[in-house]
Amino acid sequence: MKKLILTGIGLCLTLSLTFAQQATPEETAAKATTELVQKLNLNDEQKTAVSSILLDQAKAEETILKDSTSTAAAKGEALNKLQTEVDDKVSQLLTEDQKNIYQKVIAERPAKSVPARTEPSKTKSSAN
Repeated sequence: MKKLILTGIGLCLTLSLTFAQQATPEETAAKATTELVQKLNLNDEQKTAVSSILLDQAKAEETILKDSTSTAAAKGEALNKLQTEVDDKVSQLLTEDQKNIYQKVIAERPAKSVPARTEPSKTKSSAN
């Protein structure tokens, strides 16, 4: 009986972790906004503007990633272009001191990548 209960708990934890990784654009933008507020000490006006910019970015990223007609390279290029545009918009809202800190945040930020989707038939042929 204990094994059955532990197996059930393990399954629930696994499912919750799987679904936890699929954040909505609103959650993604809220998390990024909170991070920037803390790092850059944004005022209320800046926070509202940055939040709006990051929400638009998250929605655009979701659209780019869901586009099944684009290649991974095209998606990556579109994501990089979008990130550059967002960085420019956010920078325009900042003071000089905040801009310096934001440049460090940008430098430390990992590059966004498009998740690779492999098909079983391609994986088998490439292994031969």
